[in-house]
Amino acid sequence: MEKMNSKQIRDAWLKFFESKGHLIVEPKSLVPVNDNSLLWINSGVATLKDFFSGKKIPPSRKLTNSQKAIRTNDIENVGVTSRHHTFFEMLGNFSIGDYFKKEAIAYAKEFLENILKLDFNNIYITYFNEDEETKNLWIENGIDPSHMISGNRDTNFWDLGSGPCGPCTEIFYDRGEKYDKRGIELLINDIENDRFIEIWNIVFSQFNNDGEGNYTELIQKNIDTGAGLERIASIMQDVPTNYDSDLFQNIIHEVEKYTPYKYIINNYFEKNEEQTEINTSFKIIADHVRTVVNALADGAKISNVGRGYIIRRLIRRSCYKGMQLNIKGLFLYKLVDIVKDSLPFEYDVFEVANQIKEEELLFSKTVENGKLLLESHIKENTKIFDGSIAFKLLETYGFPIELTEEILIKKGIKIDMNAFLKSKEAHALASKGNKGTGMDRVINSLALINNKIDEFIGYTDIIGKTNILKLLDEENEIDILDGKGYLILKRTPFYATSGGQRHDKGYLIQGKNRIELLEVFKDKFGNHIHVVNGKVNKNEEITCFVDPNIRLGLERNHSGTHLLFCALRHILGSHIEQLGSDNNEERLTFDFPADERPTDEEIAKIEDLMQSYISQKVKREYLITTVEKAKEMGAIMTLEEGEYMDPRSVRIVKFGNITSDLCGGTHLSNTEKLENFKITHVERKQAGVFRIRAISSNKLVKEYWIETNQKIIDEINAVVNKTMQLNNKYTFDSSVDSRLSLEEQNKLLNAKLEKVREDYKLNLKNSSVVKFNYEKVEFEKINSYDVYLNLNVDASQVKVIAATIRDKYDSNKIVIVGSQNAEQIILCIASRKIDSNKLFSAITQKISGRGGGSAILAMGKVGNTENSLQIIKEIITKWEN
Repeated sequence: MEKMNSKQIRDAWLKFFESKGHLIVEPKSLVPVNDNSLLWINSGVATLKDFFSGKKIPPSRKLTNSQKAIRTNDIENVGVTSRHHTFFEMLGNFSIGDYFKKEAIAYAKEFLENILKLDFNNIYITYFNEDEETKNLWIENGIDPSHMISGNRDTNFWDLGSGPCGPCTEIFYDRGEKYDKRGIELLINDIENDRFIEIWNIVFSQFNNDGEGNYTELIQKNIDTGAGLERIASIMQDVPTNYDSDLFQNIIHEVEKYTPYKYIINNYFEKNEEQTEINTSFKIIADHVRTVVNALADGAKISNVGRGYIIRRLIRRSCYKGMQLNIKGLFLYKLVDIVKDSLPFEYDVFEVANQIKEEELLFSKTVENGKLLLESHIKENTKIFDGSIAFKLLETYGFPIELTEEILIKKGIKIDMNAFLKSKEAHALASKGNKGTGMDRVINSLALINNKIDEFIGYTDIIGKTNILKLLDEENEIDILDGKGYLILKRTPFYATSGGQRHDKGYLIQGKNRIELLEVFKDKFGNHIHVVNGKVNKNEEITCFVDPNIRLGLERNHSGTHLLFCALRHILGSHIEQLGSDNNEERLTFDFPADERPTDEEIAKIEDLMQSYISQKVKREYLITTVEKAKEMGAIMTLEEGEYMDPRSVRIVKFGNITSDLCGGTHLSNTEKLENFKITHVERKQAGVFRIRAISSNKLVKEYWIETNQKIIDEINAVVNKTMQLNNKYTFDSSVDSRLSLEEQNKLLNAKLEKVREDYKLNLKNSSVVKFNYEKVEFEKINSYDVYLNLNVDASQVKVIAATIRDKYDSNKIVIVGSQNAEQIILCIASRKIDSNKLFSAITQKISGRGGGSAILAMGKVGNTENSLQIIKEIITKWEN
């Protein structure tokens, strides 16, 4: 065996299978496209599912790839075991109705023996005990029969309960007695160990399970394989764990630059407990930063929900491990370059590093403070920790509950989770109705301010020198800041979040120090509180720089909100009120009361009116007057806009005769600077309230049309592929004249989409390929009802399937049938037991949608989110007929 680095292994795999007639499939994004069943791409086959299911025609019947994947279901094992990772690469070779067992096993033998040059005396194979063919094929390919281990249905048979399934064979490599004195019994008894490493799993998809445990042979048999690059690398480089391979060691060496500790590979055998803990921290950082970098590079965003929360958790866990290694300051964002160098994927290093750095800034000081506070609350000889204190650490100081648990577990202490959840619920109730993003934090030092002391100059200036009136940390007024703190300036050009407009972005300069501006909000007196990070001296002059491009984006969308309000009242009626708005540099939202969603015709009229305002080139005016005079003038004032205004001196923003509103925000000087306007979405926010989402500027509207048109093209191609499966002579041209405007192209593409959908329905009607099996309908017990819930039927058959099942089975059934894509579900409810229309209405109250019908059948469209199915079940659980 010759040593190979990870790039050589990856290249060798792809080149080998390409030589066997496989098409190389480029690695896809970690964020699934049009697949709500997955949070992340978690395997090599995940991006190829539509080829295996027949939804799409594969570019070749033989495929190979090296697909990046993320799995976070057992995050606590990462760094502790030798092979658990949150990010990994899966090498795969796939056959879709082409070759089968004989060729798959021969390919595996040839690659392992001739390409990797592994000693076949160290190869062990597991197989399904009823699959004698696989056993014999391996023996024919030179495997010692004593190295063949018979497995059962639990260990060597892939079966999801219904649909394609089949036996699998696993390939293990024996690394010798130095990793475990025990021998083949480790494999026979399926015991987790570091001696026999599973490097390749080959699944033979040859049966169909009808859901009742009846298996029939598939006409088209498939091969689905997965080989872990990290595992193969550890073997080819003769190192104890995956983390000791070149995929991780360069990252670990980079981390060593920031800590006094060293990672010692040989400690795997020496087992020094202190060094084991040190090594584990290095491993966790190396693993998590690979995941974070690649997830952000593929478009995931840091947030408090879903994928974003996972990224945030991994960053914060890595930061915490860095502190355990005595790393001072921010370091994780500095690893982005080295991660990129260790992998073959291209992305913007600067952008990814900046996102990580911002999250580190939010968390770096929080953890140390939270840790000290946590320790101060741990009482001697206690076994239960007060959950309300754990919640206070989370809410007040941002110290994650996971880290609190992790620290306490090591001390043999459990958190009282009931008390934690009660505190969380109480806080949620108390927070209802609170406004703003800044003042819901506890900053004791701000209580020292008791009047208005600053001046806002941002209406006329976006750069300005000024003096610092107050320099604060969380508790006290200070003279010197080195890190995160709060400034009140004598004069500031930075607009603070208020009136629906987000705060300005930019930076401050003092001497040679550049200070980051993290946020700007107002206190109860209207003072601008600047949240900053950097080195600041209270007694020195400071210069403010507002980002002009972001200010322009904010002004476009704030002015756009005022103009939209006017357009809505003109088209929908003077009863329209502004119930809420949110404007940042990229988009605006506007909430308004309505019993029904505006029609497409009404939305088009609103957009036309907005374009008219732009073309009129109306100049903006500012007036200062009293509230009473403003009312006499007919100026409109919302609660948000008037929040910080003195009724004796209010500011009115006028755009000619179009609109006149009380407003403290910043605005365009002329409507023509809005450039363009497009409503991108109208959704039901709650009963009687709808939300418009819109964008402005030529650049953003152009990007919107390009993205929207591409989605339609992709959908056209998907429908064409489905139709071709029904009729192999079917063809369709989805192209449009590129000389047309993007909006005109959109109209043509929508017409083409309708045409291919009609073509599909016609071909479906004339085909016997798609048949629903009404004899195999299974009902689920929810509440006191028998419910059939299936959101994966063909869109053209939703109504007929629901009605047929309803009429075929007894009257105590509820039938809910749907067809889903990435954005919506075509949903039909049919029942003689309950009022179908009322149930459909209840669902649309929780999930935005529209539709209806009668007591026995209701149908429409609802939004498709990650938890739509769970919401529907919860509604039925509480349903009283």
